[in-house]
Amino acid sequence: MTGSEGWQDWFDDGEALLWQGAPQPGVIHWGRNILLTAFGIPFLSAGLVCAAMGLGYIAKFTFGEMALGVFLAAFSVPFVAVGGAMIFGTWVSDYIVPRRTRYALTSKAGYVATRYWGRKMDVFPVRAGTRVELQQHRSGAATVHFHFEETRDSDGDVRIEKKGFENIADGQAVYRLIRDVQAAQEVDARE
Repeated sequence: MTGSEGWQDWFDDGEALLWQGAPQPGVIHWGRNILLTAFGIPFLSAGLVCAAMGLGYIAKFTFGEMALGVFLAAFSVPFVAVGGAMIFGTWVSDYIVPRRTRYALTSKAGYVATRYWGRKMDVFPVRAGTRVELQQHRSGAATVHFHFEETRDSDGDVRIEKKGFENIADGQAVYRLIRDVQAAQEVDARE
């Protein structure tokens, strides 16, 4: 949130801004990125070889070979796309996300604002019973999760998606602020 558009436009009455920030720039998912890059290399390689073979057949200018060349070139597109996304997509994502994401914590909720092709605001209420997790990274940054969505797939397996403030510099302080918000809500509930 920059310029004239501020966080306060999204707040309820009586909601006060306690903290705002953004993800730290840099790669935090080294293991994931390297693994996806390793799996993407065969996809990209196979797609490029298939495309080169297709272009070779197209260059022969006979109908049968040109048809086979067009088929091979078209067949290579998904492999090139998937391989390229696996190799480069995760690294590019780690570069782009910090530039396009902003966080805010208030006395009632956590806000995650993203701006890619459009603007999106996710609001996650912080209540006295909200589960909060702090994950420290080797880089010194931390991730604070305070919203957990549980979904079941068609096999009945449970998947939990964690949401919150990822890769922030002052994770310990934000974790403490969330705990203070929860404590204040507990006090208010007793009165």
